[in-house]
Order: sequence, then structure tokens, then C-alpha cells
Amino acid sequence: MQLRPHHILDIISGYGQGIKFQPHPYGHSLHIVAPKLLSNLDLKIKLVLSADDICEGCKHLMPDGKCKDVLAQLKPSPSKQAYNDVLDCRLFDYLSIEINSVITIRKYLEIVNKKVPGIEKICTHPKRNQEERLNGLINGLIKSGVREQI
Repeated sequence: MQLRPHHILDIISGYGQGIKFQPHPYGHSLHIVAPKLLSNLDLKIKLVLSADDICEGCKHLMPDGKCKDVLAQLKPSPSKQAYNDVLDCRLFDYLSIEINSVITIRKYLEIVNKKVPGIEKICTHPKRNQEERLNGLINGLIKSGVREQI
């Protein structure tokens, strides 16, 4: 399985917030990938800086593997491709992980756990609340068994 670093954080944060992963109008595969990831933390993944298994089926995914969507909530509206590439580069650097590394979900979450709090300052989407993102990540890590409840 190939995944972008921020997509895993989206899944863990959503899981921590009690979000149900259901089919999306865009047609992407989040609702398929999230349960696989959450049910097997020993699943090996390749961390990529490109379209991943979640992007599969999305109506915005171009044949060349690039996303044609934009972040309409921002003015001017940047492309999601450019935004996500910068975001994931920052995450690779912040987590000291090489692009295209093969790692288990558990190991990735253990690395993330060492950066919580802090990582939410990098991975909170524009116009969203950093505290909510942090709480979702913490709760998701606890529910996943990677972090102890205090």
C-alpha cells in the first residue's frame, strides 16, 4: 500500500474524532483504505510524495497522477497538488523519514506520537482548528494502542 504521510494523519485524527469512513462524492478510496489501516497496524506501507491508494478513484485525479482540485476555502485558491506536496515534504522532514520509505503503520504512528503535541502545527489544514486536530490525533493514537491514555 502506498500512502501520503498527511493522509495517515487524516485517518488517525478522524478515527480519534469518531468519524465514520464512508464513500465520498469525489470517489476517492479513503473509506476502503482507512479500515484496512486501522485493523492492521503491522501493515507495511510505502510513504510517497505522489498520488496514493487513497487518491485512487477520485474524480480530481488526472491520468498523469496529479490532482486537479483546488483549496477553494483559501484566497487565492492554491492547487491541492502543490499544497499537499509542500505539506508532505514538511512532514517527511519533521518526522525524519525518507520519501519512499517502507514502514509499518505502527512504526509510523510511533514516530508521530513522539511529535505530539507539535505536529498539529504542520498538519492542520487551512481554516481548521489546530486544537481539534491535536485532540483527534491524540485520541486516534490512544484508540490505536500507540499512545497511553493519561
